[in-house]
This record gives sequence, C-alpha cells and structure tokens, in this order.
Amino acid sequence: MNTQTKLVLFTMLGSLAAWAQSTPGAPEDNGLTPKTATIYVNRKTLEIDQINNGNTESLGVAIANGGNVIVGWEDDGDGLQDIEAVWTLFDSAGQSITPPTETTSVALQGSVTTKFLSYFRADGSAVHAWQSWGPKIKANLFGDGIGMGATSFGLDQEVPALAGYFGDANGDYPTVQLLSNTGQPIRILVGVSEAFATRDAGNIRIGDWEYLSNGNVVIFGESRQNDDLVSVFGGSAPWRHVIFRILDPAGNVVKAETLATESPEQTGNHEMWHGAGSIEGGFGVRFATPEGVVVRLFDNAGNPTSTNIILSAATGFPQAGGGGRGDGAGFHGNGKDAYVAACASGAEAWVTVLNANGTVRYSRSVADDLPGLAAVGRVDAAIDAEGNVIVVFGAKYDANNPGAIIMGRRFDKTGNPVGGTFYVSEKELPDPATPNAEGPRVAWRNGQVAVVWESRSDFDTLDPNTGEPMVVVALRLFSTFTPGSIEAEGLTRIVPDTPVVKHDQNALGNWEPYASTLGTSTFLIEGNTFADDGTFANQRYVVALQPAAGGAMKLGEGFYADNGQPFKGQINLSRQNGNPGRVAGDMRPGAVNFMVGAEASPHALPEFQSDNRWNLGFDRLADGRYGTVQIFRLDPATLTQTPLSKALDSANGRLTSGFAPGNQITRFGGEIVCLDNGNFVSVVEDRSRTRAPDSDCVAATIFAPDGSVVKDTFIVALGDIWSNVAPFKGGFAVRAKPEDGSNTRVIYFYDNAGNLQGTVDQATSGVAFDPGRGDGTRLLGHINSPYVYIAGRPLNTQIVKVAAFDSRTRQFVAIADVNEGAFTGNFDRVNGAVDALNRLTIAWVSQPAGYEKQQVAARVMAFDGTKFTPLTRSFFPFINNAKTGIRTYQMTVAMTTKQICVAAKGEINYENKPDQGPNSPNEVNFYTVFSHPAPAEDPTTPVGGGAAPKLTITRSGGNVTIAWDASATGFTLESASAITGAWTAVGTQNPTTVPIGAGNQFFRLKK
Repeated sequence: MNTQTKLVLFTMLGSLAAWAQSTPGAPEDNGLTPKTATIYVNRKTLEIDQINNGNTESLGVAIANGGNVIVGWEDDGDGLQDIEAVWTLFDSAGQSITPPTETTSVALQGSVTTKFLSYFRADGSAVHAWQSWGPKIKANLFGDGIGMGATSFGLDQEVPALAGYFGDANGDYPTVQLLSNTGQPIRILVGVSEAFATRDAGNIRIGDWEYLSNGNVVIFGESRQNDDLVSVFGGSAPWRHVIFRILDPAGNVVKAETLATESPEQTGNHEMWHGAGSIEGGFGVRFATPEGVVVRLFDNAGNPTSTNIILSAATGFPQAGGGGRGDGAGFHGNGKDAYVAACASGAEAWVTVLNANGTVRYSRSVADDLPGLAAVGRVDAAIDAEGNVIVVFGAKYDANNPGAIIMGRRFDKTGNPVGGTFYVSEKELPDPATPNAEGPRVAWRNGQVAVVWESRSDFDTLDPNTGEPMVVVALRLFSTFTPGSIEAEGLTRIVPDTPVVKHDQNALGNWEPYASTLGTSTFLIEGNTFADDGTFANQRYVVALQPAAGGAMKLGEGFYADNGQPFKGQINLSRQNGNPGRVAGDMRPGAVNFMVGAEASPHALPEFQSDNRWNLGFDRLADGRYGTVQIFRLDPATLTQTPLSKALDSANGRLTSGFAPGNQITRFGGEIVCLDNGNFVSVVEDRSRTRAPDSDCVAATIFAPDGSVVKDTFIVALGDIWSNVAPFKGGFAVRAKPEDGSNTRVIYFYDNAGNLQGTVDQATSGVAFDPGRGDGTRLLGHINSPYVYIAGRPLNTQIVKVAAFDSRTRQFVAIADVNEGAFTGNFDRVNGAVDALNRLTIAWVSQPAGYEKQQVAARVMAFDGTKFTPLTRSFFPFINNAKTGIRTYQMTVAMTTKQICVAAKGEINYENKPDQGPNSPNEVNFYTVFSHPAPAEDPTTPVGGGAAPKLTITRSGGNVTIAWDASATGFTLESASAITGAWTAVGTQNPTTVPIGAGNQFFRLKK
C-alpha cells in the first residue's frame, strides 16, 4: 500500500516538474504558418553597408492594403548618420521594395542615399531623418494608405511649409507623413496648428495617430504645454495632458485641438506613448492617468462616446491596467467593432478586448501555459476584423535564463487560445544561449502577420568597438490564411465539379482543358479524350457544351468530317499525348458561333477529303500535325452543334508549294479568339519554316465565321508562344518576343483587320513577368474593353500579379497583387478571364502550406481604369480540394458578367467527396460553374447591333422631321409604303427632314 502511494506521488511530481519547465513551441504548431525566415532590416556587415548606430529602438510595423509591410524605428547617431525616425517597405514575401533614395538636409548641408526614409517636401524630395524622433507606424485599415508619425523638432528647418512652427524656440510638435501603399509621399499632416504649437515653448510629443473609417486622420499629442490645460481647456491646475486633432487627407481641419480625457480637472499628469486605434465609425485612445490606465472612445467627428474607462476597474483585473503611458504596451482597433489592449504586469503578459461601446469582451493572461515565465518586458497585440488576437512579448520562459526571447500566442474571437505560446524566430529558439531580444510589435491583416523586434542575433552586424552583435530590427512574416470555398465567399455553386468525359483510363499526358464563353449563354470547355477506336491509345478532341445558367452538359466533338458528321477517330497521326486543343466563342450577347483549334492531321484522313484543299502544293508529310481550326454554330436551346466550315489548316492552308521539315508543322502553341465583329483570329507557333526560314515564328490568320480568310497568315514575331492571345474592343493582342529578340516579351496590338497598331514591353509594368513563351503567364482581354491584362507569377517569387495595359495608347496602366500576402505556398501556372465590365477571375496552381498536392486557387477582381479592387478573397473554386490525395492543376477560366467557369485537370473524387480521396484516373479534365460575386447585365453590343433607338417624328407644314438619339451612331434611315413592302434607304443624317407624300409611309432604322 505504501509502495503504491509513493509511486503515484513520484509520478505526479515528475509531471509537475516537466510542466514547470515547459518551453514555447514552434509557431507553425500553434496557429501561425511562417511565410519568411527572420529578416534583419538594418544590417551593417562587410557586404551590406547600411546605417546602424547601435541604438535601434522604438519599433513599429503595419500592413498596407495589398500586403506590403512598413517597418519603422529610431537609431540615434551623429550628423548625417543620425536617423531618429525612419521607415522602409517590404512586400508580402519579405523582399525589400524601397529603392535607395537620396535624402537631403538643408540644416546639415548634406545628403545620404538610403532605403531608410522619413519625410518628404512638397516637391517630392526626401528629407534626411535627423529632424523627428519616436516613429509611430500605421496603415489604413479601411483602404489604401500607410504612414509614419513622429515628434518633430527640426522638420520646420527642412520643409518650408512648416517654417512657422520653429521647433527650436517653441518646442516639439507631432507630425505625420502620409504615404501610398508603395511608399510614395502624399502629404505631411501636423497634429496641432501653428498658433497652438507656438503658444509657449513646451513640447507636444506625438502620442499616436490613426486613419479613421471616413478617410480622415486623427493625431494625438502628449502636450507638455502644461498651462494649456488651464488657459485653453478650463482646468484648475497645469499638468501634462493628451490632446487630439482631426484632419482630412488634404490637411483641412475637421476638429481642432481637443482634450482626450473626460474632464480638464486632472489630478496629475496624463501621458501617452502609443495607444490609438480605430473601428468602423469611431476611434479609441489609451493613456496613463494617476487613477490608472484609461481608454476613452469617440466617434469619427471627435465626439466622445464613453467616459474614461479605467481598464483595471472595468475588467476586474489589476493586471489589465499595466503598461504605463504605453512605451511597452499595445492598443489597436480592428477596423470593425473591437479594440485590443495588451501590457505587461509583473511576470505576466495580459490582453484585454473591448467591444465598440467599451464593454469588456474578455481579459486574461496570455501565457498561462508557461508557469516559469519571468521578466516580461514590452507587449503588443494585433486584432483582426473578426476579433481574433495575436499577442507578442519579450520575456524569459525560464527565470534562470540570462536573456529574454520574443514569444507570442494566438486567441480566437472569444479569447480561447489557438494553440500554446510560441517562439517567433527560428534564429532565436528557446535556449539559454539565445541573445536577449526585446521590444516586439505586431500587425495582422487579412491573414498576414508581421512581427518586428529588437534582435541581437545578427552575428554579422557587429559593434566596431566591442565586436559584439549590435541591435538590429528583426522582421518575420507569418500567415493565418487558408483559402476557403466559393460558399465562404458568398458565391453559389451552379454546376458541381463535372468531368468532361468520365472514364476509368489514365490520360495520355499533357491533356488539359481550355475554356471560353459563347455569348452569355454557354460555356465551352475543350478537352482531350480517347479516340473512339477501342484502343485507349489514340486521342481526339471534344467540347463540353455547358449552359452558363446551369443544366445538363452536352458533349460535342472538336472536329466534324467533311460530310458534316462528328469525327470521333484518331485525328493526330504523330503524337497522342499532344498539346491541348483550343476553343473560342463569340462573346457578343446572342452569339452562336465558335471555333475549335487543335494539332491534327486531317489531310491524311479520308473523312476530310471531299475537296482539293490539301493538295495545293504544300507537303504535310504522311503524319504531319498542324494547327487545325473549324468553326461551328450552336443552338443554345438544344446545344445542337452545326459546322459552318470544314476543318482547315490555319497557317498553311493556302500554300501552293514547300514541304514540312518535320511532322510538327505548326502548333498550339498559340491561341484562337473571336473579335468584336464576329471574325476569328487563329495564332499558331509556326515551325514549318515557310515564312521564317531560320526560325520558328508566331503566325496569325483571320477567318470569317464561314471559314473564309479575311487576312491570310502573317508573322507577328519570331520565336515561340503558348496561348497569350487576347481580344480587346476593336482588335486583338499577342504577347510574344520583341523584334530585337531580347529577353522579354512585348504585347503586339492589332486592329480587327490585322493591322499592327503598336507594341508595349511587359517590363514597363515594373515587374519581372516571365520572359518565356507563356505557359504560366497569360494575356487576357474582352471584346468590350480597351484593356488587356498580363497575369502571372513574376520570376523568383511566390506572388501572383496582374497588370493592365491600354490598347488605345499602348501604355502600362496599373498592377496589383492577386493573392493575399498571407497566402503561403508554392505557386505555379496562372490563367484567367475577363468579363465585359473589366472584372477578372485569376486562377493559379497553388500548393498551400499543409497540402500534399497542388490545388487550383482563384480570386475575382475588378479594374476601374486606374486600379484593381478585389471582389473576393482567394478561394478554392472546386469542390474537390483536400490536404491529401486530391490534385487539381493546369486550369483555364471563362466568365460572363453573371457566371464563372473554371476547368482543370487532376485526380478527383467523381462523386465530389474529396474527403474520401480520388477515384478518377490520372489527369481527368473537369470543370465547375459558380455565380459571379457582382452579377450584372452584359453591356457588350449584341449580335446584330442591338435594338435600334426610338424614332421621333415632328411635323412642320408639308414636311416631317425624323430624329433619334444622337449617341446611337451607324444607323441608316429606311422607308417603305407598307410595313411588309420593299425598304429603301433615306440616309444617315440625324435628324432627317422628308416631304409628306400621298398614302402611308413607314420608317425604320437599320444597322
């Protein structure tokens, strides 16, 4: 009995000892997926000569709309090495994007070229960073914009517009430099008026600042013009006090200097260093008072919506009132409906979340899973729009350790932990030998997390006097983002994942679908499948005819024999794992015509020998394959397919001499598109050497809907191509090699007749899009838009980007990231589609963190002629997505203004039960259709020109004047004596006056 008791007691004590010595875990095991390794921002090594005075402090971080990360800090030094408030930018992948910039000083009479920037003059020149201190870094949670605030003492000596502040004589004053998401200067705002700042010589330090949901900016100051509390605000005694001023982005005053506390009757100093947050419709401020740390809330106009909320009293926890004036505490809004406050209190890090009305949502210890926690230093927290929280802090996880490390913990919106406490840096692991780290700050936006801290672990940045590591700004990016379903984006599944052809045989390889839109009625999904010869060894081409609004798909054939019957036999005589086919529909509302293109050998098949078109003199060899096209008409009601032309050799069908140097004569390769006049363009990669004797070339041919040639084959460029042809309003564009053959791609713009209008280099976008043939980078467009778009993954990145170019000017217009900065994983091919209102669906092959195989991801965006705006988050378009087993890749996209179709190949579950694993053969072609996030009517001029405008007829004496809407051009007025009679042209003049004759007279407009 005694022996058993001792054994149990020993076991319990052993467990207690192990628990007491527990250490923080890895972030990836506790709710944060690392997106980057630790980045040292202000290194100074043998290879990297950046400013680092060894005095790095006062860090800040924020995430811009779109994912760029702004990092700020102070690093006091001497002369031109003195940088007292600076910032620099990184993209969402952790790459530095701030260019080296000359910063000049009038006062110091010199300049420094650096990536560490501060303020800007009105002429755009960068001001050297000696003139302001204590940076406060912010990003606009409600849209675009980032910035740095600081306490200025000499900025008036550098910026003429601020000369009247005269900081040397009148004291410090709070300022804010507003910036674009990419760091371009917008404007300097000042937190107090010139008259207010110069009332006496006391300092007004910046407390913090924030963007408001209505676009204005609030700036807080900790005023040490103590007498103002009496003379301006009506108090009975002079003390330090917290004030704010609201300005619009242009600098106009919305609300003048206002006291933040509820009464000017202070009992002592009120102090603030950090502590502003904003939500929808209002903002909050945290500051220290003799009564405790308080929060006060206001609406966007600056009217108070609460009294002073003493955090310790409101929560019932004294720990919630730690952190003093805020040097080592955090207070932020989530841009929606909640605020987070975080602080240190003895051996604890503490977090409190307040609702929009100031009531307490929860208040709790952060690292209650680390009972050995000690020496908790500075603490910060970030809260996302859903109310989830991440807290970071510096502390010893074991009191016996010589130094602290940076740790964190994630909580859901109710305050429950999402995992345990974790260490932040892979270079600063839980180990007694890890150098001391401190001063963390954190930002969290759209699933992207950025943490900065003061690190001593860069062993290449050494103090020149001691040889010891200097303090550097460390940055690490994380993700909490996982793509969701279409339903999570508020979209509706119209057609579930559907195989183009359902069979149990593995594909022959390189079979992938291509999709297009026929008017607004039908999605066309071209795919490869087996020839109907019973061998499963040969290929043919098919087209899934899918009503866009839903309903049963009908399988059509890619080619019809000369007798007008579907051809289901082997059609490529030299390669059975050949390149995928192409399909292009006429996108005009009411359209019925479409073209199919593929590499085929119809010249050698008896079913295609009804005429002499293969025997004009060009030798295609017995097994030659080439870009073959055929045009069809579709009855959208019955999905009945009727050929309008015979199968044609796209590029060489009219040649009367020559021979192919090999059996791959021309290839897709290129692409086929329908123009806004109903004609079709077929672009192939021509390897026949009939046009360019020493090179492959990109060759284009324009066909009428009946298959007749509008413009015979012409060279666009030398070299290769994959897809990368797009229509636009009035023409088409081709992305191919430049004339000089240099290592880039240019866009060639043609009108509908095939006349070259000009070119633009893709490099003008400022992004290193792939200079190759285009397998993973695509050109997109729509017949109702003047814009064409390049979508792709720039070289050496894991970011998908889209760039817009204007066909009218042949100029680059705008660029944007497609995926969220938080979307981690390996990215591959990109594809997409555009609707008639310049909304784009961009899809890409992704392999998110934690996924065994590739998954197609997508996002819908809108372009307004100047900028891109996301309409959804990134999502998985298919029902078939899973962390194991399922694979979807090599997608294609088509869209109307109301529906979106995504097709791909892969291994899926035929019953759409991805959790049960794949049961399809390899590389099955399949598709899905779902609703558009912003459905609208298609404004494209329909087939036939649309409805004629209404005629108005007025009589004057013996004449009538007939008129119609002046904006409706291109119509001819016709007349007839009977509604069923012969119509004759009157003319095109608007209005037209005609004499009144005998009998009836009818008029109509015709286009």
